[in-house]
Amino acid sequence: MNGSISIVSNAIARTLSTKGADYLARPAGSSVDGLDVSDGAAVASFLLSHVWEDVTDEASAMGLRFGSCRYFRAEIAEGYVGREAIALLSEISDEDLANVRVLRGHHGSLELQLAGQAPRVTGIMYLILGSYQAFPNGEVTSDTAGVVTWYPGRLKKPTDLTDATVKFTR
Repeated sequence: MNGSISIVSNAIARTLSTKGADYLARPAGSSVDGLDVSDGAAVASFLLSHVWEDVTDEASAMGLRFGSCRYFRAEIAEGYVGREAIALLSEISDEDLANVRVLRGHHGSLELQLAGQAPRVTGIMYLILGSYQAFPNGEVTSDTAGVVTWYPGRLKKPTDLTDATVKFTR
């Protein structure tokens, strides 16, 4: 078994045993037609069925890498259609900006959400692995890796809204 396959399969197994299958579910955002993304066990099987390429150097070169996380990319298997349901704030119309909400996401961090937008079709998905022993900067190996997130679509930088400034209106 090559290194990428081993680290990905070990990370998925570690995630299932330590965080539970629900951690892999996607209750909002990007999804995959043909897969019940709300079923973490089905997501785990789906992720394990793909061939993953380590693209950590690409993420680093783009300035997108978070801590020491490792990034993997796969082509979505035939019979499935990826739906990228994200946009940069700069891509949102002024009219739609008024409908952006700040909510606590599936994993507890703050995120921006906007309802009513059509997702983009994509054939690519990403899997981000981090050290469950010392997140986000611990060494990410087959013995320490767990799934941070997975999603269909573009490689994007994670956003931390915890310290974002909120202006009060008069």
